[in-house]
Amino acid sequence: MNLLTSSVVKAEDPDGPYDFAEIQLSHIRAFRAAHPGGEAARVSQGLVVIPTDSATPEQRARYEEYADRRTPRTTEPQGPARLLFAPDLVGTSAEIAERLHAHAAFREVDEVAFALPFTFEHEDYVQILTDMATKLGPALGWRADTP
Repeated sequence: MNLLTSSVVKAEDPDGPYDFAEIQLSHIRAFRAAHPGGEAARVSQGLVVIPTDSATPEQRARYEEYADRRTPRTTEPQGPARLLFAPDLVGTSAEIAERLHAHAAFREVDEVAFALPFTFEHEDYVQILTDMATKLGPALGWRADTP
């Protein structure tokens, strides 16, 4: 069994602090502590990441507005289930890579699954995926297989 930890966690401590990365890290460590494979147990992380390297100024503004609208749900638990959401990462690949390397849970996972927003246009997805493959992936150490 593997773990895919999502961009949503439950803030169990009613007094906080409400640090998404630290809560997610505690879940990863609890999973590995209970897993027969221990530290070798495979963990994936899901996050919304929007690189802007080749985005037009209009796309950048739309992406930042999208993330800004969603930011309030990242600062305190939401609803009776006390759900806390990961902030969306919008910026150049270099900026996103720096933020990910500083993310406590990201440093513990084996792989990451970048989620795409549901409301963008086709051209936006082409731009985002192209930047992920050509800029962000390499900035995070990913290398395409070469024949």
